[in-house]
Amino acid sequence: MSKPIKTTSSKIDAAPTPHNTPSSVLGSSYLKNGNPARNIPQTINEEEINSALANNPQLLASIQDKLGDLVGQDSGYVASLPGAVRDRIYALKKLQRDLFEMEKEFQLEMFALEEKYLKKYAPVHQRRFEIVTGKQEPTAQEIEAGKDEGDQLDTLAEEPEEDEEGADNAAEDLKGIPSFWLTAFENLPIMSQTVTSADAEVLEFLTDVKLEYLTEGKPGFKLVFEFDPENPFFSNSQLVKTYYYQSELGYSGDFIYDHAEGCKIDWTDNESNVTISVEKRKQRNKTTKQVRTIEKITPVESFFNFFDPPKLPAKAKDASGSGDENEDDDEDEEDDEEVAELESRLALDYAIGEEFKDKLIPRAVDWFTGAAIEFEYDADQPDDEEFDSELDDDEEDDDEDDDEDGDDDGSENDFASAAPGTKEQPPECKQN
Repeated sequence: MSKPIKTTSSKIDAAPTPHNTPSSVLGSSYLKNGNPARNIPQTINEEEINSALANNPQLLASIQDKLGDLVGQDSGYVASLPGAVRDRIYALKKLQRDLFEMEKEFQLEMFALEEKYLKKYAPVHQRRFEIVTGKQEPTAQEIEAGKDEGDQLDTLAEEPEEDEEGADNAAEDLKGIPSFWLTAFENLPIMSQTVTSADAEVLEFLTDVKLEYLTEGKPGFKLVFEFDPENPFFSNSQLVKTYYYQSELGYSGDFIYDHAEGCKIDWTDNESNVTISVEKRKQRNKTTKQVRTIEKITPVESFFNFFDPPKLPAKAKDASGSGDENEDDDEDEEDDEEVAELESRLALDYAIGEEFKDKLIPRAVDWFTGAAIEFEYDADQPDDEEFDSELDDDEEDDDEDDDEDGDDDGSENDFASAAPGTKEQPPECKQN
């Protein structure tokens, strides 16, 4: 992973940008006339400022409100430019639109190229399916080529010496690779907290996960989950999840997620449905004394809710205008919170789909063995050695400062109070 680029602040006195004022308007400023500039303190004590803000929360809130109002405000610089310069800016916007159209064409061609190669991948994926399900055994050539990849699978556990004959017989009865997709799911970080113990029993019957691109209408893709026909939990042989992108590109030049559609799962019965909790209780009729059983059904968290994606409803508009304003404000706040929660769930749903598409399906065996986890964290985590060395240097500097600033009596309590990390820090000023 490349190191972050360190930038140093630079002072730009007269550069006309939307965030500072051209120097031509400073003709009557105090600084130019040299009036009270010498009375301005040359240094600012940050600790004193933080202490003052901590002791005056109203001042802190006022500053935060002011800073919040400044965000996104137009300085008026562009509007003050001469007409000829503004016309050149319009021309640049036209050129940017041309680039945007070419970016869309590029993205569409990329989808077509991915679909072309997905068809080329099909025989390899089919061969993987046959070996995982035990329909066919791998060839000696495939096994040797796999060993050349460098992963020594037999170093993790030793074969038992006792009852070798019984172990051989059990291995002969074992077909394919047990719990292949379930194990891969549980090793994928975004899925590890989604699959429950009840889901695991169902996913034992998952035989394959496939990817298909949409060829008509909006761009998008399908995730097809194939299950063993002897699956006792539901009658579906396939569960399908479809992701649609918007027709137009986003500002970043990529297609934007629009919505997802799942499929209905035909559960065998409520007891087999892992997306609900069933509580049974008996009820006696006071008149007839007959007893009946009532089922109380409660939705629960489950991976299979993935096939019933959240939908963002259109916000209802109240055209009547009646009612108390405070009540309307409270309802609007509740609606905003619900919309924010739904948007978060939609983002997670889309992220899971992309993880299946880009990581799990093409690298399934590495997620099964756990080898992909190492690459996942190596790519996302910073260099630990670099941080450790910097921390050691900082600790040495702090120790030297403590030795210089320590009291003469050298008491242990005084030294402990001056140790790094024990000093109370001023409250942080967070800008909204």
